[in-house]
Amino acid sequence: MIVCCGILAGCYGADKLKQRLNFYEQYIRFLTQASAVINYTAADVRTLFEGMHGLPMIEPVLRMTLLRMEAGDDFSAAWKEAVRCFVRHKSDRCLLNYFGDTFGTENCSGELAKLSLHRESAVRQHADLLEDYKTKRKLYRILGLFSGTLMALLLL
Repeated sequence: MIVCCGILAGCYGADKLKQRLNFYEQYIRFLTQASAVINYTAADVRTLFEGMHGLPMIEPVLRMTLLRMEAGDDFSAAWKEAVRCFVRHKSDRCLLNYFGDTFGTENCSGELAKLSLHRESAVRQHADLLEDYKTKRKLYRILGLFSGTLMALLLL
């Protein structure tokens, strides 16, 4: 039983990395969709965010941002509060907060250029995280197995 708990703890660590990887994939899709919408419709933030679907890890941030904006916050403050509530990892929060600081301050061509830069940084972060996932996934599982086995032996 203890060995199984160790294995499950290792799988949990690997699963957390996988969730971050999925988050970045969805964030990149969000930035790509936002670029397309701005490029073809020049929509405002509300219309842009309400039109985003199929991004289950990003949609709560978008919804909370809209709610905070309706309550009177400006976009940057609303975005930062939503990111604080829904994004756990510090480096992920920094990346998304930077988006909130710069989004909506330029004309359409400026916004498209900034979205492209945000997308490039997210792609780089995703690539780094993918490398981590490939190497650490097995490490977490093996570490879980060994720690569970060690605990079982110590208790015997």
